[in-house]
This record gives sequence, C-alpha cells and structure tokens, in this order.
Amino acid sequence: MKTTFALLALLLLTPVLVEAQATATSPPVEASPAPAAADPATDPTPDGEPLPADAPTSPYELAAWCYGAMDQYLYIYSQILPQLRDIDRLFGTSVKNEPEPYADDMAAAKVELGVLKNAVQAAEKASIKVISPDGARAVSEGRGIWGPAETHTRRELARAWLSWALPDRCDTNARELAAKSNLLGQALKYNGPSATESPPAPVKIAADDGDKADADAAEDASKAEPAKPEPTPDAKDMPETPAGPDSPPPPHTRS
Repeated sequence: MKTTFALLALLLLTPVLVEAQATATSPPVEASPAPAAADPATDPTPDGEPLPADAPTSPYELAAWCYGAMDQYLYIYSQILPQLRDIDRLFGTSVKNEPEPYADDMAAAKVELGVLKNAVQAAEKASIKVISPDGARAVSEGRGIWGPAETHTRRELARAWLSWALPDRCDTNARELAAKSNLLGQALKYNGPSATESPPAPVKIAADDGDKADADAAEDASKAEPAKPEPTPDAKDMPETPAGPDSPPPPHTRS
C-alpha cells in the first residue's frame, strides 16, 4: 500500500520537477544594451538651429543660400535700428555702453558672412564650369526667407529679426566646402561673376503704422518742406511793353 502511495505521489510531482529543472538549466535573459550616443558628425538632426525643409542640399548652393540669408539679415539691421533702440529702452539690455543695439552681434555676423562668401567664391573658382547662376538663384532664395516678415510693420520685422539665427549647418558646410574647393581650385582661374556680388533686396514694408526707418523719415521730411517761390525778376530785366494807341506819350527829355 505504501508503495502504491509513493508511486502516485511521484507521478503527481513529475511535471513540477520537470518545470523546475528546465527553469534552473535555461540561460538567463540578457539585458538589452544601452543605445549608443549619437555622433554629432553623422547625426542627421544635430542640436542647434535647423535648416528649413526647402533649403538647398548641394554644398555650393547651400553656402550661397546661407550667404543670402545672412546678408539680408545684416541689411535689415540698418532698417530697423529705431525699433531696436525702442525695444532696448523698453526692456533694457545686459550690454552696457554699446554704441548701437547688438553691435557685437553684428560684428560677429559680418565675420560669418565673410566665411560664407569665401566658401561660395572658392567653389566657383574650383568648378570647371560656370556655376554662379545656380548660386545667384540660391542667394536670392536665401534673401527671400525674410519676405513674409517684411510685409508687416517695422516693429514686427524687428521682432522677427531678433528671433532669427543662422542655421548651424551653414557654418560647418561653408568651412568644409572652402577646404575642398581650395585644394581643387588652385590651378583654375575665376570663371564668371560670383553669386555673392548681388546686392541686398530692398525692404518694402507693406504697412508702416508710423514706424519709419531713419533714412525714410529724412526723405519724408525733405519732401514735406515747402517749395521755395520763384525769384521775381528785376524791373530792368523785364522786356519793355510796346506803346498802344491810348498809352500816354513818353516824358520829354532834354538833349
């Protein structure tokens, strides 16, 4: 009888023993490795100011596009100085004894503009064909990013100007392009007018609401000056009126 109970107990415990043995002998589950840190050189979405989706993709045209955007940025600065002064007076500034608002930023922007210009011209010199027309179109497109902001008042344009920054890719692309082009272009001569020779696009404000740039205000003041009257000629310069039949005789003079 004891043997029968022992056999029944063994049969009932067998599945539990098999499961326990399988669990004990199976290898532990390995933890998933942590994701590797992104390489800034190859990461397609690095930190910093991004490029717009419609920006050119070729290095030369991208450098030209960035040049146009930065050049127009510097040009607009001169058009909104009165509004920038008002903003500084209203909100204050952390920079003391500055000759003009954001003077240090403008000095740095001019240096960056030189980097972009050098890259564009180096690529043009290194090319065996004339590429400056493509660059000129890219420069125009870069300037064109300011078009929507320029349709508002100067005060609104100043706010848009303050919030803008050159995309980070512009600087790295320009330096890479210049380095490669300088190696290839040492034996080539300049092959046409540079795309960087186009002047800034005029700022056309659709609605001023009293916001005028200094130059515009001076021009308006000159237009408002009353016209000077024409000088009255002297009597001796006036032609003599011929005598009519009813006019009195001239006075008699002694000879």
